[in-house]
Amino acid sequence: MNHFSVLFFVFLIKLTVNAQFGTLSLSVDMNPPDDDMILNSRCPANMSCVPISSCPLLEDLLDFSCFSSDRYFHRLNSLTCGNLNNEDYVCCPSCDCGRVYAPGTRACGKSMVRGVDSGIGAHPWVARIGFTNKETGNVRFACSGSIIAKRVVLTAAHCALAKPEGYKLSTVVIGEWDISRSADCNEYFCAPATQAIKVESVSVHPGYEQKIFRHDIAMIILKDDIKYSVTAAPICLNDKPEIVINERASLVGWGKLSGQNNLIGSQQQLDVPLVSLETCERIFGESVPIHEGQLCAGGEEGKDACSGFGGAPLILNRDGQYVQVGIVSFGSENCGSEGVPSVYTNIAHYYNWIVDNLPS
Repeated sequence: MNHFSVLFFVFLIKLTVNAQFGTLSLSVDMNPPDDDMILNSRCPANMSCVPISSCPLLEDLLDFSCFSSDRYFHRLNSLTCGNLNNEDYVCCPSCDCGRVYAPGTRACGKSMVRGVDSGIGAHPWVARIGFTNKETGNVRFACSGSIIAKRVVLTAAHCALAKPEGYKLSTVVIGEWDISRSADCNEYFCAPATQAIKVESVSVHPGYEQKIFRHDIAMIILKDDIKYSVTAAPICLNDKPEIVINERASLVGWGKLSGQNNLIGSQQQLDVPLVSLETCERIFGESVPIHEGQLCAGGEEGKDACSGFGGAPLILNRDGQYVQVGIVSFGSENCGSEGVPSVYTNIAHYYNWIVDNLPS
């Protein structure tokens, strides 16, 4: 692949097992019958020749919907290592395929897609937060959030407690890229199906004050575990209170950016500079007190999140690992005006509260 690679597919196509996935022994008989033992020599290291029915990883990947090009079928053919009793044998990777991060590494903040910072799978930690109409059952996605654990999505308190007329917080959708397509595909691969998981409960900061956005942070606890994949993975949380003025951070989510009149269906990303808290105090201080639990970012003309980005993560790339530093809280009605930044909840300030209140 010329521009980037999806590790999940590359290790199959190149007949290698990447350390990103770790290793384990599969609970099946990894050795074919004695008459066919010679076939094992056809498989690379860390792979064994087994019946395809004993290799759920490859059996699932052979679903046509997994691929955007027939050329992958030809490459998968190279994984065959024989046939016995009318069943095909394949070189099966010995790996924990649900593992996104290798043992011993910080299990967050790394995309399985390499070489790009936008597109399908580039930011697998961003989630859409849905509200269901009590009468019609219609679902509106009015906010975003970030995956921080198997059953936990971090967002703004004003999102978690929002009650649009006739609507109630109900669902979180994981692994979405383009809301107008039932399968998100690019030139190289199609993403796994999105996961729509019901909300079990909400943990809101006890000091939250709605009118002034104080302590605007909450965790949404899901009823079921998130299945980690190329489009679903946790983000690292910033625990360092110091910020670098003018360092550029990325805002990722769904909604309208400055200059956009219509809602864009695909996930959007905007780079904004971190600015001093005093800047936001000068602009918003008379109506909304600014405090150390907040971050200030933006202020460039025509570059701001205007609506629909509530609860979305503000992230930094630190040595190849993404770290969430903020949560979209509020901004000016004059969205995208020169010198008018937006206000974010400061993750570092609430790091201990998040850790202490994560469900066991």
